Amino acid sequence: MSHRNPEAFCGLYCGACPVYLKRADDWIVKIVLKEHGLAFEDLHCEGCRSRELSPSCQDCPTRDCAKSKGLDSCSSCDQMPCTRIAGFASVRPHCKEVAGNLTFLRDKGSDAWLEAQAFQWQCKACGRVGSWYETVCSACGGLLPAGYEP
Repeated sequence: MSHRNPEAFCGLYCGACPVYLKRADDWIVKIVLKEHGLAFEDLHCEGCRSRELSPSCQDCPTRDCAKSKGLDSCSSCDQMPCTRIAGFASVRPHCKEVAGNLTFLRDKGSDAWLEAQAFQWQCKACGRVGSWYETVCSACGGLLPAGYEP
């Protein structure tokens, strides 16, 4: 049995991923379901460091690279930022944070980074965790300053 861990090897915060959060109404979840021919109830993700990954993350060269080097994170790689990490910013808007996240992880450690990320993605009005592309909390209508425009 795996445990949920919101820290991805690459510096993404899985805790704000709509698949990890299992948000049925999120456009990313709808795309993942369609691309992989899955029903919502068949979608499971425990985070990058688990054995139960989002279908979109199962074939990840960045994850494979870090694991093959025995790294806890790309932040401890002597080649960071590599071309793979540098190119992340062009994938989707939420990926532009990986280089800064990896620097934070390297300088302050995992516990401090996870605490900062949890605070960053939490609705200040009601405490609900927002996902990468939510700019308004669906629970209370409060603004979510961490969300990105798609």
